Amino acid sequence: MKTKITYVLLLFIVFGGWAQTTDYGENQPYASYWFVEDLLQWSPKKDRNSRFNISYVPLGERFVDSTTQLRKELSAAPGIISLVAPHPTSKHPAQGFPSVKQYAFPYWQYIDYFVQWGGSAAEGIIVPPLATWTDAAHRNGVRAIGTVFFPPNVYGGKEEWVYQFLQQREDGSFPVADKLIEVARTYGFDGWFINQETYNLKRDVADLMVAFITYYRKRASLKLVWYDAMIEDGRVIWQDELNDHNQVFFQKGTQSMSDVFFINFRYSATNLEDSKAMARTLGRGEWDLFAGIDVQAKSYKTPAKWDVLYQNGRPANTSIGLYWPNSTFDISKTKKPEEVYANEQKFWNGGPSIETRFGETKWEGFAPYFPARSVLQKLPFKTNFNYGLGRFYNERGKTVSNSEWHNLGIQDVLPTWQWQSDSTKVKPTFSFSESYEGGSSLLFEIYDDAEIPLYKTNITLDKPVTFEIVAKSDTSVRLQFYCRLSNGEVLGFPLKPSDFWKKTVFRVAAKTNTAIVSTGLQTIGKGNAYLGEISTFYKKEKKLPAPEFSVEVFPKGDKAEIYLHFEDTNAAFHNIYSVSGSNKVWLGKTPSKDYYVASAPLSNGFLRLMVEPVSVGGNKGKAAYQKIRIEK
Repeated sequence: MKTKITYVLLLFIVFGGWAQTTDYGENQPYASYWFVEDLLQWSPKKDRNSRFNISYVPLGERFVDSTTQLRKELSAAPGIISLVAPHPTSKHPAQGFPSVKQYAFPYWQYIDYFVQWGGSAAEGIIVPPLATWTDAAHRNGVRAIGTVFFPPNVYGGKEEWVYQFLQQREDGSFPVADKLIEVARTYGFDGWFINQETYNLKRDVADLMVAFITYYRKRASLKLVWYDAMIEDGRVIWQDELNDHNQVFFQKGTQSMSDVFFINFRYSATNLEDSKAMARTLGRGEWDLFAGIDVQAKSYKTPAKWDVLYQNGRPANTSIGLYWPNSTFDISKTKKPEEVYANEQKFWNGGPSIETRFGETKWEGFAPYFPARSVLQKLPFKTNFNYGLGRFYNERGKTVSNSEWHNLGIQDVLPTWQWQSDSTKVKPTFSFSESYEGGSSLLFEIYDDAEIPLYKTNITLDKPVTFEIVAKSDTSVRLQFYCRLSNGEVLGFPLKPSDFWKKTVFRVAAKTNTAIVSTGLQTIGKGNAYLGEISTFYKKEKKLPAPEFSVEVFPKGDKAEIYLHFEDTNAAFHNIYSVSGSNKVWLGKTPSKDYYVASAPLSNGFLRLMVEPVSVGGNKGKAAYQKIRIEK
C-alpha cells in the first residue's frame, strides 16, 4: 500500500510490534504462504500442514435492524474492509499461540471483509487467511480474504513473479487462477486481494491481468478485491480514485471485475466524488469503492480525512478501507489484552482529540457511523464472552489449565455494542482474570444504576425461548437481564444475587409475530459485576455421542507433541484434555477436524487423553478416552 513509498518497507521492518514466540515444537504445523512456482506445485495431499489450515465454520448470515441501531437513520449499504497483519508471513502457527501477547480482533460487527494482509519478497507473496481467523470471521458473518502481493522492485519485487502469475495455457485458461480457486475451496475462505505494485512490466501485462480476472470470476463465485496501483497500460501509478485509467479492474462492460475496489490513501473530496460518479456510470454502486485509511503507524492517533469520508453524520461517497488496524496491538507498550482492548475501544468508538501539524483533530472512529451487524437469529446460541485468548482456561469457574493460549478459532460471538452505555454510570469491559468458561468474561465497574445493551438479535417467539444466565457480583449490586421485543415490550428477569458464579434460568413466553430484537443488562447499586455466560435455546440439544479420533504422537522426554484427527460428527468443537485419575488438564479446543497439541504430558510411559464433543449450543457430550503406550 502507498501513501508514500515507505509503506512497503514498513511491512518488513515493523515486525518488532509482534510479540513473537519462537520456541515451537519440531512438528508445529504452520500457516501456508507461497511464491508462484511453489503454489503451482502445491497439493493438499502432499502438504502435511494443509489439514491444519482448513476452516470448517460456514459463513454466518447477518442482518441489520434499524430499530435497534445507535442511530436509526444510518444505512447498512456502506461497508468496511479491514486489512489485518496478525503476524509475519512465515512461521505462523496454524492454530494459535501459547501466549496472550498476540493480536485478537473483537469488533467483527462493523466490518464486512477481513483480509489476511501479508506477503513479502523474502518469504512468499501469496498468503491465504489463517484458518482460526476465518473461523472467527465466518462465525460473525464476515468474509475472509487472502492476499496476492507483488512488491515494488526496490523492495524485492520481481517482474518475473507477475509473468509467472499471469501465465496462460493454449486453451486460454490460467493455471495460477485455478490454484487460487483450489486453495480457497480447500481452506474454506472467500476470495483474494490482488495488490500489484511491481513496475517495469511489459505493456500487455494489464491485458493479461484483465483476462486472468475474467477467467477467475467465471470459474468461481469467490470474491476479488483490487488495489488502486496498476493502471490499464500496465504501469503502476496510484490514482487515488476510480477513473478511466483503472476502471477496467472494477467493471468491464457487464462483467464485474472486483467486488471491492480499494482506493489509495491520498484522495481528496473531489477524488471520491468523481469516483462515486464513475461507479454509477459503470452501473455499480459507490459503496463497492473503499477509500483507504492507513493507520499502521499511529492507530487511533492517525490524522484521517474525516471531512472527506463523513458528511452530514454518515459515510459520504465511498465505503471505508482500513490498512493495518491491528496497530491497536502494535502501539501497546505491554501487549497485555487489557491495554490492547482499551485501544480497540478508542479506535472503533472514537478516540480523544489530538494535536497535529494541521491543528487539533478528533479520531471519529466507526461505530457512530456504521450500523452494527449481527448473526444472532438462529437458536441455540451460547457465549461465554471468550475473547479468543487467555492466561488460563476455566470450566464452570474451575481452572483446568494454567497455561496461556491464543486461538481465534474458538472466539465467541462477542457483544454487539461495545459499549452503548452511560460511561458516567458504568464502565463495561472484558476481564481476563475472571472467567466462567474459557479465558475471559464481561466486567462491569458500576458507579450508578445503569443499562448496558449487549446483543442485537432476531429471535422469533413462535415458541417459548429459554435463557440461562451465569453471573456474579458484589453484594451491593443487583442485576437484571432484559429482552426487548419487536412489539415494544421490555421484559426484565432478575438474576440470582451471588458473589460466586450463579446460574439463573428463565423462559420468554411464545408470542405470535413477535421477536426478541435485543438483550442487555440493567444494574442497581454500586460495585463490580461479572457476566460469564448467556445460553438461549428453544429446547435442549441431545447429548452428543463419544467422538472417534486418532492420534499421532511425537514424544520427547516426559512430554509429547500430538496430532489429533476427528471423524465426522455433529460437534461444533472438541475439547482435548490430558487425564490422570480423576484429574484433567485442558490442552485445547478446536472446531477443526485436525488439531495440534504442542505439549502433552506423559506418565509412566503412557499418553492418556480425553476428548469431549461440544454442540452448537455449547452442550458437552459424552467423552472418549485413549491410553497410548509410548515406546522408548
